[in-house]
Amino acid sequence: MSTLNLSVENRIAVLTIDQSGSSTNRISMAMMAEFKAFLDEAEQNEALQAVILYSTKENSFIAGADIRLFLDFEEPDDALAFSREGNRLLSRLSALPVPVIAAIHGAAHGGGLEVALACHYRIATDHPSTRFSMPEVTLGLCPAAGGSQRLPAVIGIPKALPLLLSGRAVTAREARSIGLVDDLVPADGLLQAARVMAGNLAGRTSTRERLRDIAAKAPLPDLSGLPGIPGLPDLTGVAKAPFSLLGRAARTIRGNVAAMQPAFMQAERELKIQTRGLQPAPEAIVACVKYGIKNGLEAGLEFESLMFAELIGSPENRELLHAFMARRFARRNPSRKKPRQIDRIGVFGTGLMGSAIASLSLRMGFGVTVRDRDYTSAARANQTAWQDLQKHVERNAMLPFERDRILSEMRLTDNYADFAGLPLVIEAVVEDVSVKHAVLQEAEAVLAQDAIFATNTSAIPISEIAKPARHPERIIGMHYFSPAQKMPLVEIIRGEKTSEEVVATACDVAIRQGKHVIVVADSPGFYVTRIVVPMINEAMLLIAEGADIRIIDAAAQNFGFPVGPVTLADEVGIDVMSHVFEEMNPVFKKRGGRFSQSLHRLYENGYAGRKNRRGFYDYDSQRNRKRTNEEVYDFFGGKKRRDVPVDEITERLTLAVVNEALLCLQEGIISQPRTGDIGAMLGMGFPAFRGGPFRWVDAAGPKKVWDRLQYRQNLNGVRFKPAGILGDQATSNKPFYSK
Repeated sequence: MSTLNLSVENRIAVLTIDQSGSSTNRISMAMMAEFKAFLDEAEQNEALQAVILYSTKENSFIAGADIRLFLDFEEPDDALAFSREGNRLLSRLSALPVPVIAAIHGAAHGGGLEVALACHYRIATDHPSTRFSMPEVTLGLCPAAGGSQRLPAVIGIPKALPLLLSGRAVTAREARSIGLVDDLVPADGLLQAARVMAGNLAGRTSTRERLRDIAAKAPLPDLSGLPGIPGLPDLTGVAKAPFSLLGRAARTIRGNVAAMQPAFMQAERELKIQTRGLQPAPEAIVACVKYGIKNGLEAGLEFESLMFAELIGSPENRELLHAFMARRFARRNPSRKKPRQIDRIGVFGTGLMGSAIASLSLRMGFGVTVRDRDYTSAARANQTAWQDLQKHVERNAMLPFERDRILSEMRLTDNYADFAGLPLVIEAVVEDVSVKHAVLQEAEAVLAQDAIFATNTSAIPISEIAKPARHPERIIGMHYFSPAQKMPLVEIIRGEKTSEEVVATACDVAIRQGKHVIVVADSPGFYVTRIVVPMINEAMLLIAEGADIRIIDAAAQNFGFPVGPVTLADEVGIDVMSHVFEEMNPVFKKRGGRFSQSLHRLYENGYAGRKNRRGFYDYDSQRNRKRTNEEVYDFFGGKKRRDVPVDEITERLTLAVVNEALLCLQEGIISQPRTGDIGAMLGMGFPAFRGGPFRWVDAAGPKKVWDRLQYRQNLNGVRFKPAGILGDQATSNKPFYSK
């Protein structure tokens, strides 16, 4: 069945994109073949005066390439041929001697945005579903169809590099403000507006000649002074060609010549800090942009294809592709039970976490009622929501009236009675079971019998919190991670008596909040906290052995963690971690392990981390560099430090996390390795390019990991005793994943 359908009316062609059997349009080999046939016809049709690309999907222009394409490439040459063909097709589209207009509603990601960039004009709807991104870097790849060349040409290098290197999606309004799209229109007027634009352009005389003339008069500037890129192929013999986007691209680049070098230097500095040379894709993207500027569009496209083929199938790409599939899995409700429809939720507590939960819920379309002990305290949630929404206004992603309309859906109260009609409430008070019991009992006195009470806790067992409940089947854990507005995971904890309908509804709410979900069994620390705590504990023991705080954090980052365990303790809060250690102690004591007591002593002496500017690091605002707070060494044996090999630190921290994840699978806290990998990657920052704890074990080899754990057990103690499930894998030489 055809994906592309061509209709011509008044010499204006509309190429309709509608992939059958799918809610989204995704680039496939079949779609590319149909697109080639369209170009063959359009190039020969002298009567055409304009072309419009338009999707009939509800919320999708083109959502990128079908990820299975990348998984199916057997050889780098397959990837090279794919990229070259994509570049050929889009270059032909861009070279059509009539105006080509992309009419965009819904997602335009990756290859979809590359198609739009090859058009001469882009008109988009101002609908929330219309978003643009170049997410290839998150898959360990560079763009494959001109994204690294045309995006900088259209919006300028300083704006393009952050989007290429982060994969961040921008809204339609933000895209308009940075010049990515030319006009915004209401969703129901998109095709009509595109036809009007096409008609206006088609009505001008000598359109074909005008396009050729503008392109010819706007060549790329001479940037021969830019430094070369060592170790990459010389493509200087490839013919240079100007961008034929009505001349705008060339003018954009020329206007940014002076800004180019600082933009590249800034990007390269940040890459060194963020990736530590562990991920090749970001550096390849910068190289592609540089090469295209220096050598022209055609050479840049060929260079991009070569880089794409080199990256595809690399260990990092392979794991990131699997991580992508896992994230997509975690955006689906794992429960087969039908969830209840929830439109308004309640939030108890307006501290850092409660305010954040209220804010993200509001922004994602829920009405929110917030309670604290008085209106002044409750108003903190309103302030947080305003600040979060204002950030969208400031980057032109939202209009002020939209901010105010959304804020109007927040109600503040100091009275439990105002929650009487709400179907779901989220408790986010302090991590103290007696306080949580008090809130639960007050709430149940006014809530309907079928209302769901979700508790946000990082370690306290749900069944413990549910002890005084009248309806324990309605109690569930919803563990958000700080900062809740940004962290992508919600850990759903099923209590001993929690009903399946409650699980389904909690998952549905979290997914509608824009989160990924995993469902785990009830136990102190659940899954994510349980695998984080051994890592932080190992860091505390290393400090006590004389290791330098900064080197411990650097060792973790050298493995790929976004922050080290000592910094994490400061960010979460030494007070919180001290409490979590106490909650988790029974689990580790049962196995003969030991917890460092130094965190407790720090807490007792007034150290809380970043929140009170007293932690492992010095948070003096007058200093630009983060420095160790030397005072804390007094709680770890004194200020004298010794050299501990970085490799030893990295191994101890990593194995502490991985072994605990294995134990969680063994004990049924998680039901499958994929759940454990999703939770580790999205909840604690286990490097996605390593695939998560279980895929990392598969890559390293179960027998090798078993041997290293035994070595560490003999050297460092029983806390490194390998999980029995790993022994089974090592003996049978069987991986956790079949592929």
